[in-house]
Amino acid sequence: MKSLYEIFYAVLSGTSSPEERSQFDEFMKNKGNKRLFIQVRKIWDRSARISHYPAFDKEKAFYELRYKIEKNKQVRRKYIAVSMISVAASIILMIGIFYLIRSPYLSGQNAVVSVQTELGNRSFIVLPDSTKVWLNSQSKIGYGLDFGKEERYVKLSGEGFFEVAHSKKPFIVNVNDFIIKVYGTRFNVSAYAGDMNIFTSLESGRISLEKKGEERLLVSPGQLVTYNRATENFRVSNVNVFEYSAWKENKMYLHAEPLKELAAKLERKYNVKIRFKPESLSLDIHYTGVFSNENIEEVLEAISVASDLKYHKKGNEYEIVRKQKSE
Repeated sequence: MKSLYEIFYAVLSGTSSPEERSQFDEFMKNKGNKRLFIQVRKIWDRSARISHYPAFDKEKAFYELRYKIEKNKQVRRKYIAVSMISVAASIILMIGIFYLIRSPYLSGQNAVVSVQTELGNRSFIVLPDSTKVWLNSQSKIGYGLDFGKEERYVKLSGEGFFEVAHSKKPFIVNVNDFIIKVYGTRFNVSAYAGDMNIFTSLESGRISLEKKGEERLLVSPGQLVTYNRATENFRVSNVNVFEYSAWKENKMYLHAEPLKELAAKLERKYNVKIRFKPESLSLDIHYTGVFSNENIEEVLEAISVASDLKYHKKGNEYEIVRKQKSE
């Protein structure tokens, strides 16, 4: 009789014989085996969606994954309680920051109300005009105390999804590089300070992007506008725009993104540090796929299995390197 992981590999790779399939069905009667298979299949599926990577021994990588899962089983059990306490503390911290910054202690004609979301957290706020805003990790929105008197003006740093309330008063979002004029709509903006590109995707309604000295760019529903900070040019494409706001549901869609950009997203989402050895590795590999409720190490396992990489953990930092030919 073959081992559990040999059967898993045969089923996932599509090479299982009738006998192996029968043995697999028998294994799946055990709830523990079923949970383990779901975990392994999730990483297998994610790795299959990754593109632009060197050829490698997938079977070898699978059995390395098996070893890591077995090795970490006991450790994970010990730290479940500690992890839950950490999550609770994080939520409390987020709420504390939210109310502290929103407190009306600011005074003066140019006073600003500011809401900031820390690393690893997301926030939901309602502006004075009933506009709904979702803020992604490490994002900030600010607006004046005179918001709504003549116009509705906000400044965004990071990523936010807006569901703008209808009004005759203009709604303007300033992302530093340009402004977005809104005419009652749902749209997403990703404008992190350290990113090369700003992404604006429109789900419904109408918006225009305006840069000083240039003609305004009108955007239609279903369009993604990419602004390159180096060239200062806009590029419009038709996409599934709902993928660009899926972070609200804890999903991360990747669109042929270099490892460097993916790492920045992971750092913000999981509040970790990721570095590469050599640094050039961060631009050599591109990814297409989707992650949802995986933890950081499940994501890194999927990347490693698909791209012939490995990672080392030290505290809150992960180093990603290429595997040696002898490994």
